[in-house]
Amino acid sequence: MNNRFTRNPYLLFSPLLFFYCYLVKVHKWKSLYGDEIRYVDFAHNLMRGFYSPTPHINLWNGPGYPLLITPFIALKVPVLYITMLNALFLYLAIVWLFKSIQTVANYKIALILCLLFAFFPNAQAILPILYTEAFTMLLVSGLIYSVTRYYYGGHKYNYILAGLILGIIILTKIIFGYVVILCLLAGSASLLFKEHRATFRRPVKILIIAFLTASPYLVYTNHLTGKILYWGNSGGMSLYWMSSPYEHEYGDWKVPTLTNHQYPILFKSPEATAMLQKNHSKEFKVILAEKSEIKQDELFKQAAVRNIKQHPGKFLVNYYYNISRMLFNFPYSYSYQDGAIVRNILIGSLIFWASVLGLITTFINWRRVIPAVRFLLFITGIYLLASGALSSYPRQFDVMVPALLFWLGFLIANTQSLSLKFKADND
Repeated sequence: MNNRFTRNPYLLFSPLLFFYCYLVKVHKWKSLYGDEIRYVDFAHNLMRGFYSPTPHINLWNGPGYPLLITPFIALKVPVLYITMLNALFLYLAIVWLFKSIQTVANYKIALILCLLFAFFPNAQAILPILYTEAFTMLLVSGLIYSVTRYYYGGHKYNYILAGLILGIIILTKIIFGYVVILCLLAGSASLLFKEHRATFRRPVKILIIAFLTASPYLVYTNHLTGKILYWGNSGGMSLYWMSSPYEHEYGDWKVPTLTNHQYPILFKSPEATAMLQKNHSKEFKVILAEKSEIKQDELFKQAAVRNIKQHPGKFLVNYYYNISRMLFNFPYSYSYQDGAIVRNILIGSLIFWASVLGLITTFINWRRVIPAVRFLLFITGIYLLASGALSSYPRQFDVMVPALLFWLGFLIANTQSLSLKFKADND
């Protein structure tokens, strides 16, 4: 019985499901806040038969998560119980990651890495929030599992499942739309060379299915905006803040009212607000005077490109700060210090240096790295590089932690172990 329990990941990790439900119950806010309001509003739109209202178009995020919660909103399920889905999502993400790592490593490595993931503070922090991150972690783990089964011993049609999951990831996190297009272009170009066809044929099939899965949404956005490959209108403002050329501004997003009432600590600082308005009020007045949200998005992008051209060095510095925020949740413009930064630095540093060591090991042994790991590592790398070009936060990084653990699990299993013991005496 004990062996059956430890070998079945659904049973092995089942206590976590109850623990996660407890975290949601204890920490869930009584009222909606932040992005929760937008997701619920989109769900109500879908119940009325449309996604974006017109003529004021709102395509701030993809329809993946609103589609998920719409049935529960329609049935008037209390928000607390809808949020409980996050507990199920994270639990299943751990199970599927465990099964994936076991395929390329062994039981012990899979167990240790999945327990690290299970008690990863950032993963637990998003559980009580009606945000997309727990669902995205589940999808990423599902992608890893389906890709692994496609390459190693699973049904040959698992590439269809992998493509469908990646397509849903696009609809949930629209930045993956650009990631998939870039990967598809690179993969398709590689198919032109005979020596690369065997390597890239499988990934390209997955990417094509992913793009086709998300394409109905592109048809919809084209109908609303007249633009091709238009994923959403949130990128312009994010890129604008990322390109900020001003001192003491680090690329993090600020509210359009230009008040410093923003994460990580909600506080009102007259000095910070005055600086934000001095630096940005003129630009914002011109842009927000446009009644079209799509036109506003264009103007924000134009302003961002202008900032980047005029201050390329500051853009690179802000990019560096974005990577720092994804790993360490620091720094933020005009914000007080937060004691939690110490914990974030410790955990982020472990992830950073493990990844650096992993990249060196991967580079040295590239020819022996299995195709599934190469494919997932490529998608992860493109996504993280693209995320750094926008206002970035830990949750952008956290969703890819399953992919990083899968990669590190493979490397650990195939790297010669190091010993910390002294050499034995010859005497």
